[in-house]
Amino acid sequence: MFELILEPKSGGNLAAVLALKAVELKIPLKFQLLVVPVCDNTASVENLWKDNEKAPWLSPVRMEWFKNNYLPNREDWTKWDASPTFAPVELLEKAPKAWLGICELDILKAEGIEYGQKLQRAGVEVGIKVYSGAPHPILGMDGTFITLIF
Repeated sequence: MFELILEPKSGGNLAAVLALKAVELKIPLKFQLLVVPVCDNTASVENLWKDNEKAPWLSPVRMEWFKNNYLPNREDWTKWDASPTFAPVELLEKAPKAWLGICELDILKAEGIEYGQKLQRAGVEVGIKVYSGAPHPILGMDGTFITLIF
């Protein structure tokens, strides 16, 4: 087994999807680091974003813009390789242990917590850290977020 830690700078969503793809391809992974991940592309102000719709920086309008550019075909929003929260339990059970960094003042908060809990229910060792009072980009603002984990 080789050690590979996934946390691409392009997003926690890609790290989560790549971790599940690795399971599917039988590539052993040791750990996945998911920082403010997008886990459910069906999320909106009507459901998961409601509590933080007025949060700073990542507004619903901005997030919808990102989502529509990343996944212009609405039918792709529920595919697990775009929204890992829709992955089958059989796949989640084999996922590597994970750590999720979640910001309290982020529209992605609820979906990140929900995904972490789904992994836990599947038997995966998961750490979920919610940073109190923090907006979406806080973990990358001074370049030292790695020290916040350990």
